[in-house]
Amino acid sequence: MKLRPVSLAILLLAASLAQSAQAQERRSYIVQLADKPAASYTGHVAGLPATKPAPGARIDVGAADVQAYLSYLDTRQAAVAGTVSAAEITHQYNVVFNGFSALLTDEEVRALKKNSGVLSISADSILQLDTSYTPSFLGLDKPGGIWEQLGGKTHAGEDVIIGIVDSGIWPENTAFADRLDENGVPSHSGNNVVYGAPPASWQGSCQTGEGFSADNCNNKLIGARYYRASSAALHWTEFRSPRDSVAGLTGHGGHGTHTASTAGGNNGAQATSNGVSLGKASGMAPRARIAAYKVCWTAASTGRNGCATADSVAAIDQAVKDGVNVINFSIGPNAGGGAFDEATEQAFLGAANAGVFVATSGGNSGPSTPAPDVPAPVSHISPWLATVANSTHNRLYAGNVILSNGSKLEGASSNANTPALPLIRSRDAGLAGVSPTDVNLLRCYGAADVTQAYLDPAKVAGKVLVCDRGGNVLVNKSANAKTAGAAGVIIANVAGGANTIINQAHVLSTVHLAQAQGDALKAFMAANPDGTAALGDIHTIADTTVQAPIVSDRSSRGPNVANANILKPDLSAPGTNVLAGVTADLTQAERDAVAAGGVAPAAEWAFYSGTSMASPHVAGVAALLHQQHPDWSPAAIKSALMTTAFNTYPDGLNGSVSWDATAKNSGQLPWGQGAGHIAPNSAADPGLVYDLSELDYSRFLCGLNIRTQYSSNCAVTGSIAAYNLNLPSLTAANVLGTQTLTRTVTNVGSGSAVYTASASLPGYTVAVTPASLNLAPGAKAQFQVKLTRTTAPLDTWVYGALSWTDGTHTVRSPLTARGSILVSTPLVKSEAATGSKVVTLGTGFAGPLVGVKSGLIEAVRDSRTIGQANNSTASASCKAGGAPGVNVHNVVVPAGTLAARFATYDAETTGGAQTDMDMEVYNAANVLVGSSGNQSSNEQVELRLPAAGTYKVCVIGYAPQNGQANYTLSSWVLAPGLSNGGFKALMPGTAFMGGTASVSLGWSNLAEGKRHLGAVGYQIAGVIQGVTVVEVNTDDPVPLAQDARGDKPVLAH
Repeated sequence: MKLRPVSLAILLLAASLAQSAQAQERRSYIVQLADKPAASYTGHVAGLPATKPAPGARIDVGAADVQAYLSYLDTRQAAVAGTVSAAEITHQYNVVFNGFSALLTDEEVRALKKNSGVLSISADSILQLDTSYTPSFLGLDKPGGIWEQLGGKTHAGEDVIIGIVDSGIWPENTAFADRLDENGVPSHSGNNVVYGAPPASWQGSCQTGEGFSADNCNNKLIGARYYRASSAALHWTEFRSPRDSVAGLTGHGGHGTHTASTAGGNNGAQATSNGVSLGKASGMAPRARIAAYKVCWTAASTGRNGCATADSVAAIDQAVKDGVNVINFSIGPNAGGGAFDEATEQAFLGAANAGVFVATSGGNSGPSTPAPDVPAPVSHISPWLATVANSTHNRLYAGNVILSNGSKLEGASSNANTPALPLIRSRDAGLAGVSPTDVNLLRCYGAADVTQAYLDPAKVAGKVLVCDRGGNVLVNKSANAKTAGAAGVIIANVAGGANTIINQAHVLSTVHLAQAQGDALKAFMAANPDGTAALGDIHTIADTTVQAPIVSDRSSRGPNVANANILKPDLSAPGTNVLAGVTADLTQAERDAVAAGGVAPAAEWAFYSGTSMASPHVAGVAALLHQQHPDWSPAAIKSALMTTAFNTYPDGLNGSVSWDATAKNSGQLPWGQGAGHIAPNSAADPGLVYDLSELDYSRFLCGLNIRTQYSSNCAVTGSIAAYNLNLPSLTAANVLGTQTLTRTVTNVGSGSAVYTASASLPGYTVAVTPASLNLAPGAKAQFQVKLTRTTAPLDTWVYGALSWTDGTHTVRSPLTARGSILVSTPLVKSEAATGSKVVTLGTGFAGPLVGVKSGLIEAVRDSRTIGQANNSTASASCKAGGAPGVNVHNVVVPAGTLAARFATYDAETTGGAQTDMDMEVYNAANVLVGSSGNQSSNEQVELRLPAAGTYKVCVIGYAPQNGQANYTLSSWVLAPGLSNGGFKALMPGTAFMGGTASVSLGWSNLAEGKRHLGAVGYQIAGVIQGVTVVEVNTDDPVPLAQDARGDKPVLAH
């Protein structure tokens, strides 16, 4: 809309007042201090001995030296915090991370930025929560398998402690009982106590709270704590305690219980769903002890569940103090990606340095991410933790549709339990006025899909309803049928759609049939109008109609956006249709009774899918490997899992990913499966491992010029290139003609061995030196892999492998490379109005190098008002030119533009972080080229070398506070020839093959209090081959929160 001058003035005044108010508002930040935390302290302070544990040992927080150093850190933290005395300190960290979280104003943040004791400050962002037959699928229970090697299922995981940082735990689940009943089944009321006291190394406790007493812990569930810095009201489904929250259509509970029971739940626990027995289940490390740390909460104001970084860091810090051996963290940002110096990643580096293995979920934003969300890169990108992809398995719970003519139709079911009743097809069950051919009626849409009702209760009540597959998620079909009064549901696959059958947590007795069985059912109904069907006969089968494992199309893909030389994900594990414990679906009155100390209802079990489910499989297997090899470091355990992994089956995908046009999204590639699917029994005896220490990680960070507590003295530690970090994957993101990668292996076998190398990489010659290694037990050897590009095209990833074999072991690593003509730094930042930077380029050619620059310009600002969008149609509305709640800003991008950035900010939006806006950008062809969807108004899309044309920059009112908000869109279009602030870029002129070149950037007298953006393009033979964006913020910026917007566990359609 066009605003009259007076209207615009009022709007700008309102925005200015809102911005001023937000500057005084206290928001949560994480402050990292310069001293090393206790788990990594090596003794540089006079009078304070080193507290870093020896390799293979754990830190003892009760030791006098450790306590003395912790007191020193407390004093240093208090001194820094004392400079902002009005701030509220919400958490203090000192074992894996040194610092604190606090509620700070903008001015307090700016004051702390200038404090010499402060290393960095980051906004506290909100992240999201990203098995009965999987132990057999993984071979854990095979003769000679790792369970048997450890003494059988009654000893597998013995006294290893798994910390679950998640949404809490439902302690009544028998997966967490410490005793057996008279039949040898895990039971909280049994008389046979089968777990002794917690290990002597355990320092934790059982924190009480709403609905959670000290009696809820036992010798299996040995610890439980909860963390919540925010004072905001909680949703009624929550418990202010370690207890997992209520599940069902309203709640978000069950996630933490599911991951805990998958990783370390008891073997033989009786799994039930809605009263139907599903047999006996087991965690991966069934004798492990469990410690639960609740950090994820559902807010009353939004009904959304989120996990604050400040709380997560506090939980990680405490878990290491408590003495856990393994941490599972199935939490991440839905936008994917991340940074090595992000607070959680740094806390996990501290945990690794303390000897704790960390398994994390890679994210659920894969190629088939449903609209309006878009695919996003894999998260948890750091090399010191294991990032896990989600793959399928072929174990299936089945049930029968028993027809009145005596025939049976087998399909997927975990709760089939309906007596013989009349059948009705959804086409015949519509409300008055609904056409029998309406696709939403055929698919049983309704309230669970946040849409109108289609089913007529008068027609459906007391019958078995037959719904077509497609459109809405499967569990919504059964939920809508239950609302209409159905007694059971049959979901039938149809022609033209997916023909898999899937176990899911249906709220009503349900069987899911493949198309052939579904067609047979419909034929029976046509021939027998009065026919009936019963649902039952639950049993288990191996689904021979599918290959497994296949990486899920919802599993997030690489390459690693923080640094493509670090392969992510690391490996894959079962994460699709995993059966494990969850929480009960309670009414508010039932929940209140539990909170007041009443007896909690029986625990439930359900099938969930996602990388959240894959990660605890790896955590549990890591616990087994730690038990078998207590002297192995976390890096050695990860290496064993990766080098023994096997390739997954093809998924049929071969598209591109938006964050790296040179990569493909096939699940079989390293960007999908990592090194491959875990093979636990082989990992127990890998032959060789690629090990890493804190010094290696410090050198890695120094090589990237990232300054943290672990890389604060690079002059002493030295540095290495990212591709030379001693990982069990070999990735060369920019081969400038030739490149040599260096690795070191350790023989962890029981005897001396001679290993011989073999390697291949299409389009490259690969030379391994030396080609054979003669290693005694425990011996190390270094080797080099020289890659020379021959026929491989530039700017194209190619995929191969390096293997070492001694005739018994095969130690396999993915070998991945991309040839480049130029390597440039993508972004440099400064806060100086007058300043300079030096950028180093890598050059894969010989000849002239020309620089093209633009900027440093201030933003073009466009202030508007936005209302609530129809989020299901917002993208279509944007493409069509706008709609209520969808504002289209048309931006002209001239030919030759180096970069364009579009951004909105909490500080410039009424409601701030409480207003949730999204952003989508479409090019002149109306094709989506960028999007941003955080749970706030901090949104940004940046395009490099965009094609010329008029772009639609759409701001979407996903959830404006009180239904309406004023905001300002900032746009920078870095067209050729724009100049401001004396921006200079001094180029070397000539480049050399395989060489480096320095580019000197400088500027002066930029306006204060502004955000400036510039760019330098590197032109080779008339074509720009790379761009460095230069961001100069002279407004003394405070860190921006990037809160992820969460959802329920991934469900199939």
